[in-house]
Amino acid sequence: MLSVSVARKKKKAWLVWITVVVSLVVHVAVYAYSAEIAKRIKNDPRIIKVVLQSQKPEVEKKPEVKPEPPKPKPKPKPKPKPKPEPEPEPEPPKPNKEVPPPSEPLDEPPQEIFGVTKDSLGNAGSAVAVRVGNTLNKEMEKEYIDPSKIKPLAPKKKKQVYAAHKLTAMPAWKTNIKPVYTEEARQEEVEGVVLLEVLIDEKGRVRRVKVLKKLGYGLDEAAVKAIKKSRFKPGMMGNKPVATKIQIPFRFVLED
Repeated sequence: MLSVSVARKKKKAWLVWITVVVSLVVHVAVYAYSAEIAKRIKNDPRIIKVVLQSQKPEVEKKPEVKPEPPKPKPKPKPKPKPKPEPEPEPEPPKPNKEVPPPSEPLDEPPQEIFGVTKDSLGNAGSAVAVRVGNTLNKEMEKEYIDPSKIKPLAPKKKKQVYAAHKLTAMPAWKTNIKPVYTEEARQEEVEGVVLLEVLIDEKGRVRRVKVLKKLGYGLDEAAVKAIKKSRFKPGMMGNKPVATKIQIPFRFVLED
């Protein structure tokens, strides 16, 4: 019994020693290999290059400038034209030829002068002094004019005068001048109506006055003078101003 147990113990001791030896060999080999690798790393180090790329700033693009078109060549100046030869001077008129007389200046139109014409006076003498002229459709001049220098007026073209009942609009007062009551009529206490026939042109002016009904005592003349100083809006035929005749009464009444 005893011999068997001892033999087992010796066998286990050898196994332990073999394991230890193998472990030492392995460690020594590993250490030697590690030392060799460390030497290689020291002798042949690897260099790693790192390149840093900086970003360039963007450059603004300049607008393209188109080249100017070539200027046209100046046209050559035209050659000056040759001066024409001077014409020969005309020959002076022969003395035998008759020279026509210079043309007479045109006569100026005659001026309107208040008064009756010479033809209306006749040959018979009269004690009443009458102003000689060529028209009664204006006021009398203050200065005296020699009758020998007065020229008759040329006959005027008659304008068409429309009857009052044919007008679309009658003449209307624009400036109404009242006649003066004469002192003679006041003293005689004269009252009544002076009826006038008045020709009014297309501009509203009084052209002619005729007394249809008289009162006397200077009232007729006062009515005529007042109507000549008045102004009217002309009568209308549609949209056109025309000349017309109307009757205008002036009533003279004494105030108490």
